[in-house]
Amino acid sequence: MANERAIICGSVSDKALPVAGKPLRLRLWGRHANVKLEIGAISKAMMDNVPSAFVDLLEIATYVYCADQAVTRGGDGVNNLGADWRRRLFFRIPVREPDLWSSKKVRTALLTTLGFLSEDEYEFEFMKLTDGPPVQEYLFTGQNDGPDRVEEVVLFSGGLDSLGGAVQEGVVDKRRIALITHQPSKKLVRRYRKLTRELTERSALDPMFVPVTINKSKVLGREYTQRSRSFLYMALGATVAQMLGLARIRFYENGVISFNFPPSAQIVGARATRTTHPQVMNGYAEILSLVADRRFDVENPFLWKTKAEVVGGIVSAGCGDMIRFSTSCTHTWEMTNLHPHCGACSQCIDRRFAVLAAGAEALDPEEGYKVKLLVDGRDEDETRTLLGSYVETANDVGRMVPLDFFSRFGEISRVLRHIDGSADATAVKIYELYRKHAQQVTSVVDSAIAKHAKEIRERTLPASCLLRLVCDSGAAGSEAGAGAGGAAASDKECPEFTFRRKGQVWEVRYAGGQEFILLPSKGAAYIHVLLENQGTGISVEDLAARVARRSQEYLLGDAGEGSDEQAMAAYRARYEQLRDQSEDAAERQDSDAEEQIRVEMEDLMEHIKRDQGLHGRLRKQSDDRDRVRKAVLAAIRRTRTEIGKYDKRLAEHLTRPTLNCGWKPCYEPRERVEWII
Repeated sequence: MANERAIICGSVSDKALPVAGKPLRLRLWGRHANVKLEIGAISKAMMDNVPSAFVDLLEIATYVYCADQAVTRGGDGVNNLGADWRRRLFFRIPVREPDLWSSKKVRTALLTTLGFLSEDEYEFEFMKLTDGPPVQEYLFTGQNDGPDRVEEVVLFSGGLDSLGGAVQEGVVDKRRIALITHQPSKKLVRRYRKLTRELTERSALDPMFVPVTINKSKVLGREYTQRSRSFLYMALGATVAQMLGLARIRFYENGVISFNFPPSAQIVGARATRTTHPQVMNGYAEILSLVADRRFDVENPFLWKTKAEVVGGIVSAGCGDMIRFSTSCTHTWEMTNLHPHCGACSQCIDRRFAVLAAGAEALDPEEGYKVKLLVDGRDEDETRTLLGSYVETANDVGRMVPLDFFSRFGEISRVLRHIDGSADATAVKIYELYRKHAQQVTSVVDSAIAKHAKEIRERTLPASCLLRLVCDSGAAGSEAGAGAGGAAASDKECPEFTFRRKGQVWEVRYAGGQEFILLPSKGAAYIHVLLENQGTGISVEDLAARVARRSQEYLLGDAGEGSDEQAMAAYRARYEQLRDQSEDAAERQDSDAEEQIRVEMEDLMEHIKRDQGLHGRLRKQSDDRDRVRKAVLAAIRRTRTEIGKYDKRLAEHLTRPTLNCGWKPCYEPRERVEWII
């Protein structure tokens, strides 16, 4: 990997590093400290309730966050996204609990979660800390007596969504909350103070505010994307929760941002963040549960809300006048008293659409945006593309049926396995959430077109403003066009018997009935293989191994990740079956069959070695075959039940005697069916 860097933390040795080049040294204490972490408003009683593992977590998160800003992704991090976007970051960190942090479970949870969060490759080497000062001397400042019992710990960034969460918890639900606020810029301090005063006055019980600051050398500020910021927030919130005897923290972020399917292939990098993605939230919960040695939950109560609904909740709670003091803009270095928002970044665009859709424009003055959303020109091609893609995606989603939506946004298959409940029901909720958001965006545009019809007709508005971009030539940056992914795509004729992939889903139709879709699942993949081999029995070992080896092709929810235990059992069972067949072929002196079996055995062994690691062993288990049989048949039954929701005839068709299950499943209808597969 071209963009790689070693980060040496504290006073540990920088010898024998696996990464070439000069390492980056970060220190939290001592004469040569270049990073300072301070947590305010913590009582002495709370300080005494901090396990060393949580202090380690805070320091690890701080080092990761600072390294994220110190190692550039190439250029300015937005305009120059290329080979340097993904970085390989090696950390050598001194910790108080090296056995915990070096354990396989913790390391795996860290690497998986951080890798998905930031799209970087992480490596950690944890050393025993030998020279750290007491945490009270360098970590906690501004002690207080502490409030009465706190009921909830909420991460409070000062943005619209976190303000909505604070209002919901403290004003609407009348709960005593602790608000954890990281203040990355001095420009935000006054706005935070105004919000805290207003929240204190309006909450039923005085909130506890925990301000956090990180000061670092200027040379460490080279990259502003800060995709690891939520990891730092998680560590801060969890540590405070631990001090208070709680085992849960809450992020508040609307679902459209949390799922964050990019509006176009061009909108990547810093603008397609995963800070509160369900996979990240679950990863955080796993890390914290291991560190705390008890269940620790990480929640996002706004997962099924749009940003406009969040704004509406703030207004209905009587706190609409606080909106103007919240800050959403990522370009904080451009912030002025007159223009606290740039109006051009994705967060500003999202915020302004939400405010307008909620009818709250009077509570968030347009003058506060350096670039007005609807009528100001945008000089840079990138900002026009961003805005155009945002609106065009709303146009597309607004006319999509579920099949088109799931085909367009393949990331849904990654999301489903990280949300409790039925995958099918969850997928429908995601579709409905995005449709609602699309309707809110397009309604804002439609109203603005009607309001500015004369200026649009006379072309007195700037040619690069949103309304001209929409009315003159369609949204700039559209990658799809009017029909791509739209209604027209779903109107084309579908053959009478269909069981085929379309994008990220299965398109199904039986005997000329209603076309429907199935989400990726192993059961659907098993049925597809059986339909493809009509009239031929396939052993459960072979069936399971085929699907496991072709998970990307079948677009399963775990496609692209290492094999799960079921897949490994299938490989082992199939390998043992092939070994028996090889012996039979040798007895028959069938050299062709022996060679064919040998090739498949070698292929399976490669999968086993790759998925278990270089030192993986083929572990023979006497119950593998039965485990695989039960798993395969259960998956087929689940999919058949799902099919029955849409087409009972097909569900009945896929039962005995047409579809015989057992040790050697076979699809054998009375008359051959010409499936399009």
